[in-house]
Amino acid sequence: MKRVLITLAGVAAAAAIYVVAFLYVNHQVSARAEDLHRATSPDLAEAGDTLDILIWNIGYGGLGAGSDFFADGGESTFPPSRRAVRDNVAGIESFLISQQDADVVLIQELARGGPVNYWIDARARVEHALRDRDSLVFADFRTRLLPWPLRMDHGQGIYSQVRIGSADVVALPAEDGGLLGVRRRYASPLVHLAGDQNWTIASVHLAAFDDDAAVRTRQLRELMAWAVSEYESGRRVVIGGDWNLQLVETDFPHTTDERFLFWLFPFPQDALPEGWRIAADAEIPSVRTNHQAYVPGENYVTTIDGFIVSPNVDIVDVHGFDLGFAHADHQPVRLRAQAR
Repeated sequence: MKRVLITLAGVAAAAAIYVVAFLYVNHQVSARAEDLHRATSPDLAEAGDTLDILIWNIGYGGLGAGSDFFADGGESTFPPSRRAVRDNVAGIESFLISQQDADVVLIQELARGGPVNYWIDARARVEHALRDRDSLVFADFRTRLLPWPLRMDHGQGIYSQVRIGSADVVALPAEDGGLLGVRRRYASPLVHLAGDQNWTIASVHLAAFDDDAAVRTRQLRELMAWAVSEYESGRRVVIGGDWNLQLVETDFPHTTDERFLFWLFPFPQDALPEGWRIAADAEIPSVRTNHQAYVPGENYVTTIDGFIVSPNVDIVDVHGFDLGFAHADHQPVRLRAQAR
């Protein structure tokens, strides 16, 4: 009996140590350059005076047209089926292959296989579509010390067919809460492209469900303070991705109840430094509500995905892609930027 009690006490102590260690490492929210995962491809050219940049929040492969999501007012935590995720990821890969001429691709909600996408590795398919590029990946949500099959690894990726000279990350303020003790490390990973034009390209994915947009507004202001400093050092700066703020006014028909728009806030124009500009498409929406599966004309849609460029960058063209939200709850946007 004594041996049994000693064994149980040992198991309880080990479990307690594990829980403490798990909560400790997953409660850290400060992003560092050491957290970046880089891969290089040989014989890439340097950047010229014009860049084509594509952005897309791919919704971890689990938020295609047939999905709703509880955090947006829906009922579901998981996608409709494993087959639905496979179809989403196949569609994402196919579209990215069609955009091979884009110089730089910025991906948000880039996910390894885990419970929320039925263990379909979306990142692997993205990297297959965008192979033979320099790349940079930052996991802003990662469950450290959690074993497979419960492990989750989501984040942002930058894939460039022009050579990346160096890389860094801009740490941003975090929300107080987390999921099962895991806090998201908000940050913007960035690259300095090789070449005389001094391009700095950064990915952004701000908070989405913070009260009164307080956290995402702080994140925005800190990000723009960094961007101004980067510009003043002689760089040409382009920041692209999911701002979770309405970048342009839109008025697409919908029947969505107002209570499902609790997350929607306009971009605060006073946060845009003088001479900096927003590049976004007001004609093709980039995001839909997830309170229900997508039905055209019913779900509210608007534009929260786009770019901010520094005063020494001209916006040649910006356009969204109408994919009918088939593969994700966001749609891709592409920018042609030119050095001024």
